[in-house]
Amino acid sequence: MKTLRKLGTISLLLLSANNPLSAQIIPDATLPNNSVVIPQNNNFRVEGGTQAGSNLFHSFREFSVPTGGTAFFNNAQNIQNIFSRVTGKNISNINGLIRANGTANLFLINPNGIIFGPNAQLNIGGSFIGSTASSIRFLDGSEFSATNPNAPSLLTINLPIGLELGANPGSIVNRSQATAEVNLPTSAISLPFDNKVGLATQPGQTLALIGGDIQLNGGNLTASNGQIHLGSVASPGLVSLATTPQGLTFNYENIPNFGNIQISEGSTINTSGIGGGKVDIRGGNVNLNNGRIYALNWGDIDGRGININAQKFRAEGGAQMSTLTLGNGAGGAVNIQTTDSVELSGIGLTLYTLFAGKYLLTGSIDPFDPQLVLITGTAGMGNAGNIAIDTGKLVMDNGSALTSGTFSTGKAGNITIRARIFEQISSAVNSGTFTGSTGEGADFSFEGERLTVSDASALLTITRDRGASGDINIKASESVEVLRTPDGSPVATLIGSTAGGMNGEAGDINIDTKRLIISGGAGISLSSGSVVGNQPFNTTGGAGGNFTLRATESVTIEGTSGVLFNGSKGPSFISADANAANRGGNMNISTPVLTLRDGGVITTASLGKGDAGTITIDAGRIEIIGNGGQGEFNSQIQTSVGIASRVVNPDATANGGSLNLNVGQLIIRNGGTLNLQALGTGQAGNINVVADAIALDNQASIDGRTASGLGANINLQASEIRLRRGSRISTDAGNANGGNININTDNLVALSNSDITANAQQGTGGRVSITAQGIFGTQFRPQLTPQSDITATSDLGAEFSGIVEINTPEVDTNAGLVELPENFTDISNQIVSGCSAAEGNTFVVTGRGGLPENPHQTLRSQTVWRDVRALGNGETGKNTSPISQSPVPSPQSPIPSPQSSRLLLGKLISLVR
Repeated sequence: MKTLRKLGTISLLLLSANNPLSAQIIPDATLPNNSVVIPQNNNFRVEGGTQAGSNLFHSFREFSVPTGGTAFFNNAQNIQNIFSRVTGKNISNINGLIRANGTANLFLINPNGIIFGPNAQLNIGGSFIGSTASSIRFLDGSEFSATNPNAPSLLTINLPIGLELGANPGSIVNRSQATAEVNLPTSAISLPFDNKVGLATQPGQTLALIGGDIQLNGGNLTASNGQIHLGSVASPGLVSLATTPQGLTFNYENIPNFGNIQISEGSTINTSGIGGGKVDIRGGNVNLNNGRIYALNWGDIDGRGININAQKFRAEGGAQMSTLTLGNGAGGAVNIQTTDSVELSGIGLTLYTLFAGKYLLTGSIDPFDPQLVLITGTAGMGNAGNIAIDTGKLVMDNGSALTSGTFSTGKAGNITIRARIFEQISSAVNSGTFTGSTGEGADFSFEGERLTVSDASALLTITRDRGASGDINIKASESVEVLRTPDGSPVATLIGSTAGGMNGEAGDINIDTKRLIISGGAGISLSSGSVVGNQPFNTTGGAGGNFTLRATESVTIEGTSGVLFNGSKGPSFISADANAANRGGNMNISTPVLTLRDGGVITTASLGKGDAGTITIDAGRIEIIGNGGQGEFNSQIQTSVGIASRVVNPDATANGGSLNLNVGQLIIRNGGTLNLQALGTGQAGNINVVADAIALDNQASIDGRTASGLGANINLQASEIRLRRGSRISTDAGNANGGNININTDNLVALSNSDITANAQQGTGGRVSITAQGIFGTQFRPQLTPQSDITATSDLGAEFSGIVEINTPEVDTNAGLVELPENFTDISNQIVSGCSAAEGNTFVVTGRGGLPENPHQTLRSQTVWRDVRALGNGETGKNTSPISQSPVPSPQSPIPSPQSSRLLLGKLISLVR
């Protein structure tokens, strides 16, 4: 039945729109002093009516204005409110002019429906309220009813308190394209609207359409510096009304169900002016399809913004909302609140790619580019308005873009999203600064269950000039997923904060979630300066931001991208790069499980002058699984100098950051690496690992190699360290001294050509210091061999070799021995000579320490086992400091040295005891 009623209403609207007989104004006889209509051709002068104080009441059986016609309310100048109702059964078709004297507000209610045609226009001094309510309610309890006009009522001098809507309020349709002069201040920015104002009130007044379904089909609404209210109601109830200094306001707390609002075919809702005005939309399903809502602000007055409250809201097909400020006053905020969902859809990926590419090259945008679905920027001294979206599910797709940025001296607005699910697909969110600005960026915040950024999307805070960028704060109780950089993308899918301008600092990124998943060449990036493709693009950016991640369950980084716009591919990543002269940011990651595989990387880097940041990870288990030498990308945790974003600078002068890992298990496999690299003259950082166990397998490495700067240091502390199948711990150097390796462990095992090296090519070898309870499978050697080696050599010769110290515990040979007393106890009264429990049984002790051998039996040898194997071996290179090691045992020296006799000692102690 509901569907049939809607179809019937639509049919009635169409018939009425094309029925010339409906274009007339006919009064009824329901008032104490009835309305009088004086027709003249297509013009109608409305006289009479019942006056109560400053209120004037009119009642009509029909009210329609033909094309080119006029309905003129010839009221006295002292009238403040004109209340008019339609008591007949026909829709009001208005395709001409409605005007009134003075500054009176005009209320027009027709429960059957109202259609404003292409030529409909207003010329009234006050506000206009068009409604399909059944009655207007007043403070004293009286009603001015269109559905029950004959009920006795006392027409009141009181102000109205609300609009009473019935069970099936009629629809309101606006197609007005009426023109009028637009008196707005001049602007350096080309405005997105013209003189087609449609239905328009005087500046500062209210224009409200409240009823059943509301359709703006190519029709415009204008209330410069005023208010525009759209309210769609689908059930009986009172829409409360109040008068404020800023105009009329409406409250829907007594309305249980809401109807549909469609703003389409290029329709524009515009409250732009000195102060920016206010747009308030309340409905069930609100659809902005190639429609536009503007509340631009000039002057010193703060804007009042755009508010949308619905069950579902969708903006698509070139839709746009903006509260850009062009003056000293702040821009208005945009608040979107829905119970179910918000969908922001753009105009296609091709145009989105061009839009993103232009922004990368120029650092600026057209604030009214059709790709921008929502913008609250500033092009003046005033701050931009904030953006707040509160919904069950937010979806951005098809190249849509949302931004709050500064083009001038004002500050960008904060972007706050509260949603159970936020899915960003091939779209962009940005709060930052544009080229030529001096203002600051603002923060982005998300709070909900799940955030997904995918398929060439970007969630950014970027500064392209002097002002600082904003922070990114994400709290997702279930997961954060950054997924898939597809073929042809100009940049990676990412969450990022970038300082890409004139010394403006990048913001921080803070993520608190259960699971973080980064895959398909997507990533999280913080940078000073920028690199596009494989080329440095901006080298004057300010300091990079810091990254803090808390994932209570796991972090996974895996996979590579498609083929990018420049023909290259990229890994999945978390990075903090210093591509400019200022320092890069630091990373702090806390999670029970961190997994990198199939090319996933965590990196801080410096391209040249700015020092690289430090990586600190607290985890229960870290697993780095490389590609086994197959493919272009290898999984790694790295901090580097002279290598950033796949750009190489051999003349780098910056210092590297450190890798600090506090972990239960560190597992590196199949060529994966924990890595420090340094080119140029800068000093590499340190690798510091405190773990329960460290395991390297199949060409895995903990690598602190440098090219020409000072060598890196590796400090490892773990109960157990194992290297297998060609794995490596290294601080090798090129044109510099080798770095230092310090290992403190219970057991060190290195098998199958797994090496520990601090070698140098054109400098002195480094220092290797190992403190262990036991060392198995490896030993010091003066040079690398096919076996597992510990070396600190130099290609310049033995006199430049480094130092190797192997420290194992000194063994006390008296340990476990019991000093015997000098006076022996008389055992005659301590042990019974026989067992009284069983006659004839005996207890005999033979062997060493018992009874002597039977002289009547064959003699047997008394061989004592003695282990003379060498468990340790080592040599020192020439001109090196002494190495703590043991000589090889010989027949003349049968007792093994302390370092190599743990096993023998244990056996001796057990025999003594």
